[in-house]
Amino acid sequence: MTETTVKRRRGAALEEAILDAAWSELEARGYSDFTFQAVADRAGTSRAVLYRRWPTKASIASAAIVRHIRLNPVIVPDLGNFRDEMCLLLRRFSDRAPPKLLGLIFEMSQDMAAEGTSFMDDRFQDFPMKDVMERAIARGDIEKDRLTPRVVRLPFSLVMHEVVITVKQISDEAIAEILDQTFLPLVTGEGLPTRK
Repeated sequence: MTETTVKRRRGAALEEAILDAAWSELEARGYSDFTFQAVADRAGTSRAVLYRRWPTKASIASAAIVRHIRLNPVIVPDLGNFRDEMCLLLRRFSDRAPPKLLGLIFEMSQDMAAEGTSFMDDRFQDFPMKDVMERAIARGDIEKDRLTPRVVRLPFSLVMHEVVITVKQISDEAIAEILDQTFLPLVTGEGLPTRK
């Protein structure tokens, strides 16, 4: 008779399995029906193991979202100008974040606020916009001193708002409007009234 040895997962391997299970649950059920028990069952572990690492539903859900973003980066090549790169970045960002998944942000917002965290935390700042902006600054397409954190978040916020409110993918025309009428004037200074 042979014995089957079950290898116990520990450390990073266990954490990755749990966060993969949590992401799958978020995709399948959304945040309102997301439970520790369902994640534990899917990951083949116990709720106690989850609670030791993530004490709240929002903490494990946000950790799963961060891991998903890091494993699936949006890559934007050098296209020679900032506007074209931003159009591509926002298109790819929107394509990866359908209305159902963006709705998670709004579902989670109350719990995250109660915990004193938000999607503006450093954990969520893995957007590829950094590379796009560094190239644009080097080319002279935008002015670095205009890049406040709120201005940098603006195009993503407007895309997310559009997708969640309309409950459909944003059009290329709407992305162009967000850039041309709102974001680009702020980062280039062109088209803005001069201060007296």
